[in-house]
Amino acid sequence: MQQYFIDKFLKEGDLIELDEEIVHHIRKVLRKNDGYKIRLVSKDNQLYIASIEKGLALIEKAIEEKRELDHKLVLAMALIKHDRFEWAIQKATELGATTIIPMISERVVIKDDSEQKRLTRYRKIVKEAAEQSLRLKVPDITDFMTLEEISLLDYPRKIIAYEKEERNKSTGDNADTLVLIGPEGGFSAAEFDVLKERGFVSISLGRRVLRAETAACAALTILGRGME
Repeated sequence: MQQYFIDKFLKEGDLIELDEEIVHHIRKVLRKNDGYKIRLVSKDNQLYIASIEKGLALIEKAIEEKRELDHKLVLAMALIKHDRFEWAIQKATELGATTIIPMISERVVIKDDSEQKRLTRYRKIVKEAAEQSLRLKVPDITDFMTLEEISLLDYPRKIIAYEKEERNKSTGDNADTLVLIGPEGGFSAAEFDVLKERGFVSISLGRRVLRAETAACAALTILGRGME
């Protein structure tokens, strides 16, 4: 059943007008007609089943599902090549990330793109990924942040995926977690030292060196599994 997020509060029995984009997707892409049932997630993250009636949606009933993690799982992802970064944030959404921070570190090369244009595209990608994976919340995409700014954020559990780490240490009980994924070439020695001084714990993602987008998926899988 197809799911859509809508920026409205709903209740059972409502008959609401759908955005043109949603109607177009149902009619032209899915090729569905009146009577087709959809999942609608309201502004307050409540799931409803609705049926299509002449371009409108009749809200039939509220549904309770557990789709989200019990704690925050925040991914600070270094800006890598556009297509790979976009793939990473799509998969991060599917894996339960609650917030995604586009990160600028020492080895990140920023081209002369419009930051706002890129953020708009990122937010569209994670919204569609959240709909596809039947999440009840769309991850937040923050403005671009430097590693220095991110290092000062306060989270109970702060993790660095580090290719030179040989064994994993206990990272504590399930808690709101910030995980950092570096760019191609990883973090510099100076950056790593600062992060360690500010309470970050390094973890290994295995014996092989992973590309940044693969490392993001591996880290979120490891850290999210214990938070289900």
